[in-house]
Amino acid sequence: MSNAFVTLFVVALMLVAVMTWSQASFNSVDSGAQAWKEMTGIVEEVSRTDIEVTDAQIQASFIQVFTHNSGEVNLAKFANWDVLVQYYDGNSTYYVESLSYTANATPLDKQWTVAVIYSDESLSQQEIFEPGVLSPGEVMMMKLKLNALPGAGTTNRVTLSTPNGVVASKQFTG
Repeated sequence: MSNAFVTLFVVALMLVAVMTWSQASFNSVDSGAQAWKEMTGIVEEVSRTDIEVTDAQIQASFIQVFTHNSGEVNLAKFANWDVLVQYYDGNSTYYVESLSYTANATPLDKQWTVAVIYSDESLSQQEIFEPGVLSPGEVMMMKLKLNALPGAGTTNRVTLSTPNGVVASKQFTG
């Protein structure tokens, strides 16, 4: 009789262990499926995102950068963009500056802002639809402020990266 109780207890313990393992396995497969779905969505968004830096030039104490949204995705969240400027000053000192976003119209040193968004590449009309969002086909003029301006005749580079990792860069002369 005591063997029957031990056998029954062992069988019950094995059933509980199998059910627990099965539940953990199902949860693991579900987590993997959710992660795969999220990754697929991110990859799809990245494949539909494209930007092009069409021009970069020095204007007074700022650098103006014109960026065309040549993809199919609306771009915003400018605080999450990365802006990097590699340049030489008038003394041939090399700088690599990472600029932070500001919503102010006039950026301070090591800051950038969106000055205006145009509805198309002709830069003739400011955007009307979805203000503050760089929609497909629109061009954004950015104002960048560095500690020191690039030196005259130097070759420099501005590099932009969207929050989903799409990168564009452009060389410009000081």
